[in-house]
Amino acid sequence: MSKGFTIIEVIVAMFILTTGILGTFSFIAHYNEYSSLSVMRFTAAYLAQEGIEIVKNIRDGNYLEGNLVNNWNQGFSMVGDREADYTSTTSLSAYSGNVLNIDNSGFYSYNAGTASLFVRKIQIVSSNATSTYISCQITWTEKDRTHQVTAEEEIYSWGWQ
Repeated sequence: MSKGFTIIEVIVAMFILTTGILGTFSFIAHYNEYSSLSVMRFTAAYLAQEGIEIVKNIRDGNYLEGNLVNNWNQGFSMVGDREADYTSTTSLSAYSGNVLNIDNSGFYSYNAGTASLFVRKIQIVSSNATSTYISCQITWTEKDRTHQVTAEEEIYSWGWQ
């Protein structure tokens, strides 16, 4: 009986060891990619919800100004594509496809800061005397793939007719 390993045993052991190491590295690479995508999706979801909240804030400002019934949707009554950031308090701007910037405090706006990957499009889908349907779409490109998150909501006039 020989003491030692045969060449076949060594090759099989190396194959198993190599497969295990490559599998671990592949798992780590995929984990990092999915983790990054999850962070971006969360940020995009928050930015989409913020777009809806901006329109609600304009509506609430109209209410506080006394525009209960006739002008409750002043600043966002026209159907079409718009953009806004948290500093928008009276109206939405025409959509131009600008990326949102992130400042040192972590706020996203079009004014100052470092360019982010995110583009926000607020679409006024329909608007009438009592309600407005809003869709807010966030898009970004990461690793040559375009991603998108959309939030939708119908908001109503505070006024009673």
